[in-house]
Amino acid sequence: MLPSRSFLVWAFAWLCVLIQDPRACVWGDWPGLLGPRRDGHASNETKLPRTVPKELAAAWELPAGQGYAGAAIRGQHAVLYQRDGNEDVVRLVDVTNGKVLWRTAFPASYRQGIDEDKGPRSVPLIVDEQVLLQSASGAIHCVSMTDGKTRWSRDLRKEYGAEDGYFGAGNSPLVSGVIVIVNVGAKKSNAGIVALSLLDGSTFWQATNADAGYASPILYPSADGNAGTSQIAIVPTRLTTYGMDPMTGRVLWEYPFGQRGPTVNAATPIVMKNGHVFQTSSYGIGYVSVEVGPAEAKVVQQGDALASQYATPVSVGDYVFGSDGREDAGYSKYRCLQPDTGKLIWEEIAMPICHTIATKSAAATEAENGSELLIMGIDGRIWLVPATDRGFQPIWQTRIPMGKYRALPALSNNRLLVRSSLSSDAKWLCFEL
Repeated sequence: MLPSRSFLVWAFAWLCVLIQDPRACVWGDWPGLLGPRRDGHASNETKLPRTVPKELAAAWELPAGQGYAGAAIRGQHAVLYQRDGNEDVVRLVDVTNGKVLWRTAFPASYRQGIDEDKGPRSVPLIVDEQVLLQSASGAIHCVSMTDGKTRWSRDLRKEYGAEDGYFGAGNSPLVSGVIVIVNVGAKKSNAGIVALSLLDGSTFWQATNADAGYASPILYPSADGNAGTSQIAIVPTRLTTYGMDPMTGRVLWEYPFGQRGPTVNAATPIVMKNGHVFQTSSYGIGYVSVEVGPAEAKVVQQGDALASQYATPVSVGDYVFGSDGREDAGYSKYRCLQPDTGKLIWEEIAMPICHTIATKSAAATEAENGSELLIMGIDGRIWLVPATDRGFQPIWQTRIPMGKYRALPALSNNRLLVRSSLSSDAKWLCFEL
């Protein structure tokens, strides 16, 4: 008797998990949300210069349409995703000169929530020779990296009856082996979280009745630091964060994180040096530091010393660095926190909301953990700051053209790729550092 198709897909998925390290990437790649390890750290080979001009000039630019989706980069190629009129458009461009190599479009159906912008919010994800995309309406598309041809599409929110929420679909799918995990938010059909096959888009499993959030799922590494079956998918949703077996969808543990009312969870969880998971949100929620295991999760510290509305912080050594505050409330600070003690180490006041990328330094001493922070304000100001407990002490400061830069930046091979938004003249801009 021949094995069933579902068994073959299951077996192949297990094989991929056993042999594939999701953290492995080509030198300097930025393959999706928050970089090669999904934690805001650039590859170790990325080392920034000691000086830059006071203002950066773009090496190239392209129209960016609508949307908040940052770029994904592999090698010499960047994936750009946006809405143009009634189409969601994905393009592959040569990151060295901005030349468009192919273009693929899908009908755009998102009708607008609180935000007037109707473009995609989710960062594309490059997996081998495929690109995964999620539209603001919750449609998932898989296209070929080579030529942009569609391999499969699923309109998940429509299929499972999920609501649009405040801003449409905004979390970025997670891949474990050939399993694609998405926080769909269809609670009435027990499809709060859905796993698809990367091979053909078919449903692998569905679980929970959780609403969708805007923070994205991550993989918690196995005890030996390698990819394997002991990995845990950590999936933040509207009100609850779940630890799940990525292969089966079995919930291993959960803890509440979020608050009812006009609130969102938008900053992605990160794994700290000691293995604890750090999660933050604004709207009176604050942060938690969580010790996780294969069967339980324990909150070891919580507080309000770092409450980020949507910018994901980074963890370096014993500290977490990131924005505290809300863009819509007109105040924010940049802070360094020791999460497990709740101690605020330092802060810089009157700062814009900032995205943070951690890089290795060519000049830092051992006491500085060998790391620096590329801090990019959504107003276009940029700082390079040592990742230390000694305060906000920029090595240099520069800026890019005036605009609003809410989308996550991408850093690869010392090229910084950003997009402006909330303008009829929104642009993709590439800067060489």
